[in-house]
Amino acid sequence: MPNTPKHSQFSFVPAGQAQTPQLSLDQAMTLATQLQSQGRLQESEHLLQQILQRQPNHAFALHLLGVIAHQVGKQQLAAELIQKAISLSPTPTLPRGERGQPPLRESSLNPALFHANLSEILRQLKRLDEAIAHGERAVALEPRMVMAQSNLGIAYFDRKDYDRAEACQQRALALEPNFAPSLNNMGSIRRERKLHDEAIVLYNKAIAANPNYLEPLNNLGALLLEEDRTPEAIAALNQALQINPNYPEAICNMGGVHLVLEENDAAFACYQRALALRPIYVEAQMGLAKTYQALENLPDAEASALRAIQFDPNNAKAHALLGGICAELAQPEQAEAQYDQALKIDPECDDALLGLGHLCMENGQMDRAEELFQRSLAFKPDNLAARIHLAQVKKVKAGDDNFAALLEEEKKLAGFSENKAMSLHFALGKCYDDSGDYEHAFPHFLAGCKLKRAKLSYDPDSAARQFTGVMEIFDQVFIDRLRGGGDPSRVPIFVLGMPRSGTTLTEQIIASHPEVYGAGELHDLLRVAHRNITGTTDAIVFPDNLRSLDQATLTAWGAEYVAGLQQRAPDARHITDKMPANFFAVGLIHLMLPNAKIIHVNRNPVDTCLSCFTRLFNRKQEHTYDLAELGQYYVHYARLMEHWRKVLPAAAFLDVNYEDIVSDQESQARRLIEYCGLEWNDACLDFHNTKRSIRTASLTQVRQPIYQTSVERWRHYEKFLGPLLDALGDLVPQR
Repeated sequence: MPNTPKHSQFSFVPAGQAQTPQLSLDQAMTLATQLQSQGRLQESEHLLQQILQRQPNHAFALHLLGVIAHQVGKQQLAAELIQKAISLSPTPTLPRGERGQPPLRESSLNPALFHANLSEILRQLKRLDEAIAHGERAVALEPRMVMAQSNLGIAYFDRKDYDRAEACQQRALALEPNFAPSLNNMGSIRRERKLHDEAIVLYNKAIAANPNYLEPLNNLGALLLEEDRTPEAIAALNQALQINPNYPEAICNMGGVHLVLEENDAAFACYQRALALRPIYVEAQMGLAKTYQALENLPDAEASALRAIQFDPNNAKAHALLGGICAELAQPEQAEAQYDQALKIDPECDDALLGLGHLCMENGQMDRAEELFQRSLAFKPDNLAARIHLAQVKKVKAGDDNFAALLEEEKKLAGFSENKAMSLHFALGKCYDDSGDYEHAFPHFLAGCKLKRAKLSYDPDSAARQFTGVMEIFDQVFIDRLRGGGDPSRVPIFVLGMPRSGTTLTEQIIASHPEVYGAGELHDLLRVAHRNITGTTDAIVFPDNLRSLDQATLTAWGAEYVAGLQQRAPDARHITDKMPANFFAVGLIHLMLPNAKIIHVNRNPVDTCLSCFTRLFNRKQEHTYDLAELGQYYVHYARLMEHWRKVLPAAAFLDVNYEDIVSDQESQARRLIEYCGLEWNDACLDFHNTKRSIRTASLTQVRQPIYQTSVERWRHYEKFLGPLLDALGDLVPQR
């Protein structure tokens, strides 16, 4: 760098000042540094540009300009400026007493500091090899620079070299035991090693060392949320947001809190705000995808997950998330490919192991599913989710190792969160039920349902009004007026009824026919049925939104529905839609798709309700977690089906009984196939060997030949079912 007389005068004009102070070069540089440290970045940059006009190779000015570029998000420019500063600066080390500088602060012409800052910028640019090279150069030049040791450790952390990362942080802490960034980074290393209790201790130490340090507060909140300690997570994140209300990481994690609490609108707002503050933000995009998924908006969920992968193609959790969305979209091959990619990136990715295991269950690959759940446990022995999945793979017998492990978990129930306790109760109920210990099973189902019901805002009166509204709107006059429209396609076959009534078994028999594709539970029809066609911006909800239906709309809707159906299996003669709740729309189906086949599955009302009550559903089915409310809902459903029988032609839909299928499989299967207008095929009797993905709570049952143990199952629990039986009234058989 050219030598300049120490006291030579230049005319420097800091931005916004009218007068022209006479400053030496050193004074101008000192002022620029002060302005940068005060956050007055534009003024500092203006002064630095003037210095560089006089001395283009001023390393100190180039470095500080690079620091400012980093602070305003121009990382590539920052790297170029600091690399130039390094090329122009001398290379002697600082005196041995130097204890280091805070990250990205200017102090003196310090090549070690230049390399340390460049290392951090290159790390953020994901140029990890270069980042590590400059980090190593920084600590070689100045081993006692705490910040340099810490930054190098973060670069190794990003490369997943946790041993070297920890060694760097330990060296930093040996120099300065209360250095908050290294305590925070050590916490993150412990977290990656699944030593969560130790990570929490270290995050708290970092917070104690610097109460205004946002990163450990956010990291602590995220980990507590992962550990299902939601109230503690909220406290940590709120503390961070009090310090900086626009801190994207804490806003994003608060979105995760709302998602866990099933407050989807609030979660959506948080993720949108985080992305507004930081447009390229993988975790926020993933959160947005999960929120869309919870709202059953799968196309937008898929788009958000794909954006997250575009931002970070090596993010295993993003690939696992997309895998789950593809599975819900009835795209099992794409789902498996995404799970496989996640496990290729991170063989221990729990989301991928559990997701792929569940996909294998849906595809009938029970042995592979069990192996994946066991692998998840091998990586994390206290993985309760993996144990609960294992309990679903097959029928549990007394003495089962996994059952024994779940019983050990029960001893910790008092310390569990509501979500964790709820899942454990349902798993234990299933284990006891499988082993015939009904006295111990039902109290667990009851406890699990009580916890779940407390989380819901279900209103039985509102549900009753919806049933009544459908019957009032779809009266005989309304139906006769609209008949004659719709799409003439014969492709759709609807299988509907109450959840757990035998709809999955019925669809599996039909889908075993070579000319039928089983699409499973589709949301397509109900999305159409809930559209606002009034032309107003008023929030008109189903079924009132359908009062203004006309034949042209019915024809357009029918064509749209069939087109979406055929995208799933373009060459299939028939495609099934097994959404149970389509029973709300039997009249709409009749008008919209007059040639579609509709099959309504009946089952013993008490068995149906008991099977619902003993199942923790993925989402919806909010009426199933209180015995009296469940019985009331079933009564409304039965009234609605009777209404359809009265106002629609006798051949509008086919009633079948689950118990008849179980007792006389062949004749009932032939009846179903004949109704669908198909030639008989023996594969329909061998339905349990049909290779297809099944995404319902009955996925394990339909992989077995017909069995009768579910008939009259409710008798085992009769003494517990008083509120349900009273609500069902005359619908209870032989009480």
